[in-house]
Amino acid sequence: MDRVIYTFWTGENEMSQNRKEALSGLIQKSEIPVVLITPKNINYYTDKPIHEAYNYLSETHKADYLRTHFMHFHGGGYSDIKKTTGSWLDSFENLQKSDKWICGYKEIKGGVAYGPLHDKWDSLIGNGAYICKPNTPLTNVWYNEMISLLDKKLDRLKSNPAKHPQDQGAESGYPIEWNEMLGRIFHKVSYDYKDYILRTLPISVFTNYR
Repeated sequence: MDRVIYTFWTGENEMSQNRKEALSGLIQKSEIPVVLITPKNINYYTDKPIHEAYNYLSETHKADYLRTHFMHFHGGGYSDIKKTTGSWLDSFENLQKSDKWICGYKEIKGGVAYGPLHDKWDSLIGNGAYICKPNTPLTNVWYNEMISLLDKKLDRLKSNPAKHPQDQGAESGYPIEWNEMLGRIFHKVSYDYKDYILRTLPISVFTNYR
């Protein structure tokens, strides 16, 4: 398991000042090396194949794809480009020493993306930051369900690629809904493996980051 926190900026546009400050805050507070992966350096950090559908995804869904890819193949930490509320050192240590597979922050009421589990939030972790051991049954199912979804939607993605960074279908014809590719899959799969989850990671800061 890599002792690093991966973050992703998948567009060619420059980060906003709020994003830059959020990234700086994550670097300072987490006390773990943070790697920002962009289109310019991604091939340096992974040699695993990227699905053909990736090129047609919105920037948001590209980031959803990459976090799943990295947590499965490489492990280590992932965070949205948001500040964190504390050090990640203990969470890395606790996960490494345990028989658990993933460590995250406690999900909040109303935060579950997979509808049938909306009332199981107190058994789950949030989807904005976590630490994973690579190639566990949890990451295998999570990754493969995402790939299966992209296989099914590839032809439609080619015909209707994302029009803007936060495209979520509707009028544009883009065929992937906002939380369809990540949140719904992640919460469904992680609940199936809830006995292998630690919930000790400091929660992210969800305000003033865009």
